[in-house]
Formats: sequence, structure tokens, C-alpha cells
Amino acid sequence: MISNTLLGMLSKFNPREFKEFGEFVKSPFFNKNIHVKQLYEYLKKFYPDFKDKRLDKEIVFKSLFDGKKYNDGFLRTVIYNLGKLAEDYLAYINFRKDDLNRGLNLLKELNERKLEKVFLKYYNEIEEDINAITFHDPEYFFKKYELQNQKEIYMDWTKFKQKDFKNYTTNTITYIDDELTSYYLSKALNHYRFMLDKNMYEQIEQNYDFIEHIMDYLLNKDTYFKEKLKIKLHLYEVLLIKEKKEEHYIILKNIFVSSFEKLSKSDLYSLHNVLQSYCVYMGYQNKTGYSKERFDLYKICLEQKLYAAAEHIYFDDLMFANIVSSALAVKEYEWAERFTEQYKDMLSPENTDVVVNYSYSRLYFSKNDFEKALWYINNIRSIKHIQYKLPVRDLTLKIYYELGMLAQSAYQIDSYRHFLNNNKGSLSEERFKRILNFLRFYTRLVKIKEKNSLKDIGKLNEEIENSPNTLERIWLLSKTGEMIN
Repeated sequence: MISNTLLGMLSKFNPREFKEFGEFVKSPFFNKNIHVKQLYEYLKKFYPDFKDKRLDKEIVFKSLFDGKKYNDGFLRTVIYNLGKLAEDYLAYINFRKDDLNRGLNLLKELNERKLEKVFLKYYNEIEEDINAITFHDPEYFFKKYELQNQKEIYMDWTKFKQKDFKNYTTNTITYIDDELTSYYLSKALNHYRFMLDKNMYEQIEQNYDFIEHIMDYLLNKDTYFKEKLKIKLHLYEVLLIKEKKEEHYIILKNIFVSSFEKLSKSDLYSLHNVLQSYCVYMGYQNKTGYSKERFDLYKICLEQKLYAAAEHIYFDDLMFANIVSSALAVKEYEWAERFTEQYKDMLSPENTDVVVNYSYSRLYFSKNDFEKALWYINNIRSIKHIQYKLPVRDLTLKIYYELGMLAQSAYQIDSYRHFLNNNKGSLSEERFKRILNFLRFYTRLVKIKEKNSLKDIGKLNEEIENSPNTLERIWLLSKTGEMIN
């Protein structure tokens, strides 16, 4: 069979790109090997699926070199060369997507060749284009740095005598440092935010000493950089994740609702997740009103189409289930059902089964239709992602309890404990404890129900009340409350 690596790349080309790639292969500037051109023409017949027995290497060789003895090494070389051209073509596509990078590369070449007149013409054009950028992300600052750097190189080889840059002073160097510092701060803080966010759900070992020094400087000495939107955004995201203060949440929410035109979708998507994590945390601290706050945030998220980390990819599967759960938490049952129907086709094919069935199971559980909830949860064929293996197990236990399937509950609890112990390294300490608390209280609840031992229910209820870091705590309290009353 022809290399899966090559066919995999070619299958991802859209029809226009595949045709253009053919022109790329046929261009003598990029390729002079006639056999590589022949291989492209042969493979073209099987685009885009490339699933045909005629892609067997010996059949391909016979079709291209009829009458010659099969030579695997020679064919591998031809395949390799076509693969390298495919890689070059992808690099070319990426290069032409960014006119500014192309322009900056042109400036570098003009500078190197000391083509002063053309350099000055393009410098002004590129400067205008960069200043017109709306989203001041790290790449914006880096492009400004690169532009100023080319200006400095130009001034150096013209010995600062050109009237076009008569205002050149040491301030130019300061300006270059400003852009480079802004680039670094926005990149470093964003990465720090990402690592802290990941650490809330899984164990990650990392040394943060240097970035902590930077944080200290920004908070206590700086009066300039932290007012830049991107730096301010990531600075307060870090503060909210670390300190969980309402004042930081308010600042970030104001940025969220007022910066749709100033921040990229990726930034808004990440910010929304940080805001949601804070609301979840406050819910575990017995603070009221955050279920409604979460639901309102998700509605804004849908209005702004912030349901994926980047454009042209699938709906985030974990967010999908969280949106359903937040709607159910405020008893918006019809809204949750409409949402599921409207957006389910935007999920990745690999995750549609588990996400949709889990969502419907949650919906019917909230409506107290436990038989239907069980049907949907049992309809899940396979679960690849650990982040779904956990909530599916949680929901299954609750359904078993509501249906009086206590024997099944006991088996599921034992299975769940083994699963947790085997995956402890994938969970943060706080989350691991949260799940263990749920299993501990759930196990005692089942035993009390089995033995009808109501004398112990008051103590169990009190312990759950005093254990805010407990998964499904509200449901557990509702069950103990039913027994007490």
C-alpha cells in the first residue's frame, strides 16, 4: 500500500488545493522529476478517499513503469519525493495566508540587499497594515517588534543620515524593547494561565518561580504594561485562578462582555472557561446564584459562537455537556432539549454518541424519568475520554439509586474505585478528593437505604453539609432530606 502519511496529507487537501498541488508538482521550479509527476497523476484518480486495491505498491509500480521489474526502493524514493513536495506545498499555503509575515520577510531581504528606495516604500505600507490590526495578541506585538528591528537595521547601515527617519533617537530602541516585552508578557502569562487551569483538573509538575517574579513586578511596580488589554486579561485570569476573588471575576467579566471586537475568539473562549471555573468553585463553596450565572455565561457564549477553541473545528464536547447541565440546574428543561437538538450535529463524529446520550440521560434524570435516563446511559457504546468516563459513572450511580438497583450500585462503586486508583495521576488532588467524597457518602446512603437504618441518616446529612468539596452534593442532600422527612 502507498504510504499512509502521503495519502493522509493528500486527503486533507480540498479540491482547489489538490488541483493547485498538481500545478505545484508540474512546475519545473519546484520539481523536475517526471516520475513524481506521473505518481501524482495516478493518485489523482483516487482522491479524496484513496481507498482502492489499485493503491497497492506493486500495482502502482506496474501502472507507472510497465514492463520493468518491481523495485521497491525506487518506488519508495518516488513516493518520498512526492511527500516532500506535499509538505513544501503546505508550508507555502501557510506562508501566503499571512501577508504581514510575507511583507516583513520582504523587508528583511530588501534590508540585506540595501535596496533603500523599495525598502522605504514597503516599510510605510507594512507599518500602516500592522497599526490597523484589531486584535492585539502576542503576534501583533512581535510583528511590531520585527518591524522596528528592521528600522533599526536600516538606520544602522545608512548611518542615521536619511531624512525619512530624521526623528530616530534612542527612543526607538526603547520602543523596540516595549514591543518585545509586550510580546513576552502576553505569551508567558497566557501559558501560565493555561498551566494553572490544567492543574485544576489533573496533576502537572512545573516550576513557576520566574513567572511569579514577573507577576510580582506587574502587580507592585508596573504602571504601563498591565494596562494593555491582552496583558491585563491574562494577568487577571491568573489571579482569579489562584486567588478566587470576586473583584478579579468582575474585572474579567467586564472584559468578556465588552471586548468581542478587541479579543480573538480563542482568547474569549479561554476567558469564558476561566469564568465558568470560578462559578463552579463558588458553587462548591455553598455560594448561591452561580448556577444562574453559569447559564447566562453559556448563553453569551452561544450568541458569540465561542463553542470551540478556534474556528472551523467541532463543538467542544465537554462544554456541550456542561451547557446542558447548567440549563438543567436552573430547570430550563425545554431550552436544554432545544440546545441538544440544534447543536448535536456540530460535535465531532467520534464523540457524538457519548455526548448526546449522556446529555439526554441528564435531561430525563432531571425530569425524574429514571427509566429513560437509564436507557440513554446504557446506549453509550464507548467512552475514550477520561473526562466523560467520570460523569457517566456518577450519573449511572444516581440512576441506580433512584431505581432501587442497589446491587448494581455496589458493583458500580467497586468498579469506580478501581478506576480512580488506576487514574489518580490524571486528576488534580482536589478533584480526586471531590469524587472520593461522593463515593464515600453514596456508599453510606445505599447501606442506610438497604437496611432502612434511619438512625444514621442525620449524621450522614450533617457530614455532607460540612463537606463542600463533594461531587453531586446537592443531590446527596436531597436524598438524605427525603429520608429525614
